Amino acid sequence: MTQTGRCHCGSVKYALDGEVPPIINCHCRDCRRVHGSAFVTTAPIPTRNLRILSGEAGIQQHDQRYFCRNCGTRLWNRLSDRPAATMLMVSTLDTEPTTPPVVHINTGSMAPWYRIQDDRPTFPALPPDSDQALDRLEKKT
Repeated sequence: MTQTGRCHCGSVKYALDGEVPPIINCHCRDCRRVHGSAFVTTAPIPTRNLRILSGEAGIQQHDQRYFCRNCGTRLWNRLSDRPAATMLMVSTLDTEPTTPPVVHINTGSMAPWYRIQDDRPTFPALPPDSDQALDRLEKKT
């Protein structure tokens, strides 16, 4: 299955090969500040499953964050020491997933005015098995 996504202005378009994996809500201060929201919803994907369809020259990188240089939409994150794994911003998908996030991470720096309204697992930082999960993601074919 292939899904498509784009930035707000439509100058950057991409295809995601394969299913959208379980999604995650990140409550860290950096994500909140960059998005101007209580949290950001991401999907960890193998980088090789992400194809830029148009607008590659319009992608701006700042640290591990990738944005559209025209409209500022945050598209994904990619750690320099984990280039085979990408955290896709779910809001950029043309067809949003119908399944809810499976976990809340970095709740130790959660907005003090926000209250989680579900019973999904929460972690004050990254879950203890994050490195192993990224290792598995990087090895997926």
